Amino acid sequence: MPEIFSPGPIPEHLSGEPRRQRAPTPLLLLHILLRTLSIALLSILGLFFGPLYLLAVAIWGWPPNVPRLAQVRRYLGLAVSERPPPPGLPLLVRIWIILTILRKCALAPFAGLAWLLDELLYGRALREVEIKAPLIEISAGRSGSTQLARYLEDDPQLAAPSLLQSFFPYLWLWRLAPRTLGRFISRDRVHSILESMMSPEFLQRHEADPFRTDTFDGALYISHLNHLAMSLGPDVSADDFGFASTAPHNRHLWEEDFVALLDGVARRTLVHAGPGPDGPRRFFVKGHFLAAASALEARYPDARFLTMLREPAPRLRSAVNYIRVNPTDPVLGPPPWAWLSEAIVRTEVDYCEMEEAWFSREGGARRCVLRFSAYKRDLEGTMAKIYRECLDTPTLPPHVPREHAPRKRTDYLIDRSLEDLRIDEEALNARLAGYIAWCREGAPTSDATRG
Repeated sequence: MPEIFSPGPIPEHLSGEPRRQRAPTPLLLLHILLRTLSIALLSILGLFFGPLYLLAVAIWGWPPNVPRLAQVRRYLGLAVSERPPPPGLPLLVRIWIILTILRKCALAPFAGLAWLLDELLYGRALREVEIKAPLIEISAGRSGSTQLARYLEDDPQLAAPSLLQSFFPYLWLWRLAPRTLGRFISRDRVHSILESMMSPEFLQRHEADPFRTDTFDGALYISHLNHLAMSLGPDVSADDFGFASTAPHNRHLWEEDFVALLDGVARRTLVHAGPGPDGPRRFFVKGHFLAAASALEARYPDARFLTMLREPAPRLRSAVNYIRVNPTDPVLGPPPWAWLSEAIVRTEVDYCEMEEAWFSREGGARRCVLRFSAYKRDLEGTMAKIYRECLDTPTLPPHVPREHAPRKRTDYLIDRSLEDLRIDEEALNARLAGYIAWCREGAPTSDATRG
């Protein structure tokens, strides 16, 4: 998309920025040795657990938190053959990526058994759960969607999976951990350990709370192989790290495995939460998974889909900077700026156009469109709209906040401008002129569509 992104070198470090880079060669060689040994150990353990896993799969089906063989083959091929632009993929980096894929395969019996153990222990209870009128927030990245989700998850009639529950989606573990690990380590300690693993520049841009809801897409990307896409160049990133469209190689991932993962987590969340003060709870989940929206609509025809619109230029700038500082494989380091800029321009333009088409269409499940500008200015009015149109509650409950808490969103340690990122804001706005009009209040569009 040369009219928006101009290919060319982008400095990896500017004056005053923290330096984050790939591990030096001696350290990389040590990591490769240790990872090889860990794969060998896991493979030995797999000789015992593998047959149990295959038996469980034969009884209950493929667990959605385990990558499919087709994705494994594809990523192994990409690790060998992909030729991204400079700085490219050195041989040792390719070896590390291959070992990371093989380690994921070696872990598959354990992750799969952990998921299927819930079927053995709680299968009947999970099947009997009624997921009625779930609230599904699907918004573009950096649109204010996480803050909104945390306002909503405080509703006692909603049940949302926390960040930890999304990454470890096992009901048996949720019930066991408070009685075992909870005796030795407090929630505050878990929170501080997680923060110590994050860089200061990441914590400036995202409030990482393991016990609160977060972007659910991470549950798919971490359990499968999509998290490696950003380390394989802009083309792979655009294909496998975008949230809007599907390709032949990942359609099954989004339309079947992701939906099965979300449905399984929803059932576990509702069983774990139990009834609310006014009867059965409703499931709530938040993410950017627009590629799965139609499949989710087919699975839950009474669902309420919610989005937050924010104009693309500030959101795109925030997205590139955010992904650059996002926790990554410490051996691979952060993706190069040029790869990020090219890939995110492609995926975000695609997202904007598909978001407008999906949330504007008539019929189907109920859709509710919010605008970031109104959300910032009038939180009470925005929340009243959500409760009225998505939760069938005509008056705003007393626990819902009426004003935003103060938040500091300046003086970032890393904050590249669109110009720094070789992104032409004028060309971006011209391409997305219709979407920008839709984002602004008074745009000629219906804010909610009832099927």
